[in-house]
Amino acid sequence: MPTAQALTGLVRQAVSEAGPAGGLRVGQGLPDREREMRAAYDQLAEAGLGHPAGEARAQGAAALQDLHHERDGEPGWVLCLVAGRPPVAIAAPLWQAIVEAGRHAPGQDPLAAIGLPRPPEDTDTPWVIAAGSRSADVDGGSWGRGSPGVFGARRVEVAAAPPLQPQPGPVGRELDCRTDAGAAPARRVNLPWAEANRLEISKPRRTLLEQQLPHSAVAGAVTMPSRRRGADLPAARWEGGPFGNSARSVGYSCTIAGPDGGPALKASVMLALPTTMESALVACSDVLVQNPQAWAAAVGPGWDTRLGFDEVQAVLLSTWETAAELLPDLVGHPAGLSWAAPPTTELRMTCEQPADNGVLPAMDSLVDLASLGTNDGGTRSRMAVTVTAAPAMGRAERQSLLREALVHMAPRVRVRRRGGRWTWCSSAAGQRLF
Repeated sequence: MPTAQALTGLVRQAVSEAGPAGGLRVGQGLPDREREMRAAYDQLAEAGLGHPAGEARAQGAAALQDLHHERDGEPGWVLCLVAGRPPVAIAAPLWQAIVEAGRHAPGQDPLAAIGLPRPPEDTDTPWVIAAGSRSADVDGGSWGRGSPGVFGARRVEVAAAPPLQPQPGPVGRELDCRTDAGAAPARRVNLPWAEANRLEISKPRRTLLEQQLPHSAVAGAVTMPSRRRGADLPAARWEGGPFGNSARSVGYSCTIAGPDGGPALKASVMLALPTTMESALVACSDVLVQNPQAWAAAVGPGWDTRLGFDEVQAVLLSTWETAAELLPDLVGHPAGLSWAAPPTTELRMTCEQPADNGVLPAMDSLVDLASLGTNDGGTRSRMAVTVTAAPAMGRAERQSLLREALVHMAPRVRVRRRGGRWTWCSSAAGQRLF
């Protein structure tokens, strides 16, 4: 007498080959891949795959088919086969989150932008992304690929509260190294949200930012180097930027004076909504050593004012947090918005102020770069890196990502283009150190 397990297997085989009550078959609609899809179904059936909910369809090199769950009331599945990879059954809510994450990519199919599910590293057997999962790694697509063994894959996360809110995590951290004489501004976060033209900066939110800035991460960043040298130079007074504040843009700066009343240090923030010239919302946060001599006089004698690399990391982390999380709150609740393209963050250290002879100072005359290794390419006045990643993340993740970015800002990195989403550049260009 056949066992219960054997009977279950026979039922699933019948569903695969003939469909329920003579209905749809697994693989029906793609005759060239029907046998392959039936084999994948049989391998994954133990996860709870039920009968087909529609015909199989092609998506580029992938073969896809919607399936019911074997138990009524449970979320269904999408069977996904990509050449060269093990097949995957992904729960319908996760699949929908992937589609939604690329929904607003201009002029193309969402999956062509965001990519298809990618298996865990070193996995060569069929795998399952169940309904209880909160994220899925994806690969490929016009938004860039993850690089296995370097920075990992792109990830789509599903918010805990309904309705499902797709929130792309780090998007394709692949390396792209080049030299560039005109790199973009430092600590700039580009947020290409869909329908961002509907956003505005309200006066109450602007007032709240004014109250937050003296206690913000960037305020701590501009005062931290002085505190480490025994001087209390607070960043308490923030003034409106030179272009005024409106419903479309906001800018504030804080200047810390030296003993003679002249500027020594300066912190600035700016957020601008999309314009006809710039399609993404842009947020910037900077710290500037405006006058190294005035700063040295302010902290007093006996202190080395060349910055340690740990100080550089701390300031970059704080300015990144400010531009990526504090400033976007000016437009409300950005977590509910969808991306029209991958969000990017540009981190930079530059020397902008020429010496008396008109030559820009070398970066290592202002920052201790010994931990980055030997520089065989001559002196540099600018280093920058672009990170493609969702702006909101935990502090530990941001610190880890920053460390990776700084490694690729190091002089020892070879110039090599890999068509990805990381950019390292060095060229003559500030005493803007962060």
